[in-house]
Amino acid sequence: MIRSKLELTLDDLYETEGVDACILYRIDGIPITVRTPRDSAIIEVMFWLEKQIKHVLRNMDKEGLKAATFDFKNYQILLTPSSRSTVLVTLINPHAHKQLISIEIARAKSKIHKCVS
Repeated sequence: MIRSKLELTLDDLYETEGVDACILYRIDGIPITVRTPRDSAIIEVMFWLEKQIKHVLRNMDKEGLKAATFDFKNYQILLTPSSRSTVLVTLINPHAHKQLISIEIARAKSKIHKCVS
């Protein structure tokens, strides 16, 4: 039941124009659920993220940040803690409508938080 709610939440976010991929990770870097095209460049970004999430979260906590944005390859990566144990990562096209996407990310984060926390 919880898994299907998480899946539907990521489906909704992934359908937002300009979102190239969205991944829900555990805070240790293990992917829980993924929405992405079968694109080797995105897979490469995912492997990079798996190795970086713990470090990034630690620094975000130390600095009091609620989100982090990275430019990597041809993507902008938005990393947002979504509960105590999960992180929502969204890869967007750098030319996408960032305000609309940030609203959709906030909506997804809230739904994930209700399911997981």
